[in-house]
Amino acid sequence: MGYALNLGAWSSVFAVPGALVDRYIKTADGDQLKVVLWLLRNGGRTYSAEEIAEAVGIRPQSAENAIGFWVQNGLLRQEDDALTTTLLPAAQETEAAAPQEPLPARIPTAPRRMLRPDGVYISERVEASPAIRRLVEEAEAMLGKTLSPALSSTLIQAHEDYGLPCEVILMLVAYANKIGRANTSYIESTVRNWADSNILSIEAAEEKLRELDETAAAWKRCERAFGMTSRRAPSKNEGQYAHRWVCEWNMPDELLNEAYNRCVDNTGKVNMKYINAIIESWHNTGIRTLKDAIDEKIAADARREAKRGPSYDLDEYEKYDIFSTEK
Repeated sequence: MGYALNLGAWSSVFAVPGALVDRYIKTADGDQLKVVLWLLRNGGRTYSAEEIAEAVGIRPQSAENAIGFWVQNGLLRQEDDALTTTLLPAAQETEAAAPQEPLPARIPTAPRRMLRPDGVYISERVEASPAIRRLVEEAEAMLGKTLSPALSSTLIQAHEDYGLPCEVILMLVAYANKIGRANTSYIESTVRNWADSNILSIEAAEEKLRELDETAAAWKRCERAFGMTSRRAPSKNEGQYAHRWVCEWNMPDELLNEAYNRCVDNTGKVNMKYINAIIESWHNTGIRTLKDAIDEKIAADARREAKRGPSYDLDEYEKYDIFSTEK
């Protein structure tokens, strides 16, 4: 009887450069990783973008984009044919041949807008992936309409490229629908924000949605206190200020109104940074009522007047005649 190691899947392995994992595991998307892993597994000759796309199951344009990413970052190089690539030699070999300073790692940034897969790709993904199919169907049921190609592709990329679970994406869609902003632009920007903030679980999404609800309610209170009638969504800074004043510092509406009035009286305009400085001062000194704020202002004015010293009324001075003999 003989014995042999049962290697199973380990009977055929290939090397992956450490730099690929160290530098790009967080920033490279799914297509980029598919392309480079397949090329590492099938080194020895050059391949066209069409060959790579067919081998890894993506579109040729996606393959070209992925190739361009790795060429730009120095892991692949282009041969004479513009659409072919080959793996660079191992680092030890190039260092032995011509030592040189290593290039600094380039950290790619996410595109400002998501790329738009075409309708054929969307149909293929919906057909091939039960998770994607359920995501699209439940989003349509939630919104009560058929998704546009742009919104469908945004949801697919949120899952496949940005790593958000389907349940988290549906929570985002439900929230966007609740506030009347279930459009591609809002959902796309929120997807990027959640991915950057590592909101990748149901628990993290629930916490974020609670914070968003609190911020919306806080901003409405500020609008009422400030006498604003536009009823617009707050900017990022405005939302942060409102959440801080109302949810963290528990400032009453009367103090919000007083801070607003002082800002407009002193600057002639609405300046959220100025209002925040006033409210922060009250928070730090323990002022919690309008009476406290007014008393504090009277005391501060008196201190400033005392420092300024005595003043002289020129009109009264001119009426006084030092040579008058009247007693």
